[in-house]
Amino acid sequence: MLARTAVRAATATWGGDRRQQRLRVCTAADLLLAQGLRVRVVNPPVAWPRGPRLVVANAAGWADVLALATVVPGTPVVDAALAARPLLRSLARRGGLLVDDGSGAVRAQVTALLRAGATVTAHPGGAAGADDPGRFRARALAPAVDAQAAVCPVAVRPAGSGVLEVHLLSALQPGHDARALAALAEYAVAHVLESGAPV
Repeated sequence: MLARTAVRAATATWGGDRRQQRLRVCTAADLLLAQGLRVRVVNPPVAWPRGPRLVVANAAGWADVLALATVVPGTPVVDAALAARPLLRSLARRGGLLVDDGSGAVRAQVTALLRAGATVTAHPGGAAGADDPGRFRARALAPAVDAQAAVCPVAVRPAGSGVLEVHLLSALQPGHDARALAALAEYAVAHVLESGAPV
């Protein structure tokens, strides 16, 4: 499995965006399978809107990031702390992932992707605890305000017996205040993590 992952990392830049997306999903699924983990999806009560969207989720570690990648295809933005390991850094660089180092360059890239109609996935709380989404940073949600793209919160939580539940929550309108938007998304995710029930 590691050899297959290495080959995918080496060839990830070959072909177009669709091939890169397929490689990301397959690699994430293989890595989860190797850890004995399965993913269960809980759909939102109302379908997410079409068009550009910024998908924001909690992350207690790489398993949560991988689980989201298998469920929501998009361009991932990962926290610099999560991309610190050599293999993961290589996958991030070659797999089309954006590494959020706190600079304005990533915000500009995400805004451009959203304006082009893409889906971007991010973990604005960084690497937090299993039952805590972390404080969602307003700067991570600012591109959605800039591009007026929907924000779709997701809660990822362990459900026992090697199962990770991915709760797709109701979409939020971007509005004009990134700080308020971050607080709403964080609250929606925290509600699921604390109570185990969808919002």
